[in-house]
Amino acid sequence: MKLNNIYIFLMTIVLFGIPVFADEQEIIELCDFKVPYVISRANANFWIIYSMDIDSTGTPININKVSNSLEKYMSGDPFIECFQKWKLSASYGKVDVGLYWKHAAGWTTMSLTGKNVSRTWRFEKGWQAATEKTATIKEE
Repeated sequence: MKLNNIYIFLMTIVLFGIPVFADEQEIIELCDFKVPYVISRANANFWIIYSMDIDSTGTPININKVSNSLEKYMSGDPFIECFQKWKLSASYGKVDVGLYWKHAAGWTTMSLTGKNVSRTWRFEKGWQAATEKTATIKEE
């Protein structure tokens, strides 16, 4: 029963964009990464991966895209905008953040890995938000 309560708590956080407190020093916000409608309805599974340095205050800096197959469908970069709001342990140094999209489920996994950290969060049933059906592909 305790796991069900934790799951409900996490899903409430995901749905309402409330920050997740991983420990006393960390704030990881599960942002509403809107996936283009065409992708949300496609038979698609993929990872989005970014790397970043964590400065002495725990703020992510030098955020770089490693792999983002959605970028041609989106304007701006909501992933970078989200990661800039995080606070992590300064001891992590350089980290990679991965988000996994699973067909018919949405975002199901988030991982944070680096020399001093290895964490994975799995979301039963995933979390997702598709853009309107009228969404268009970003022009290059």
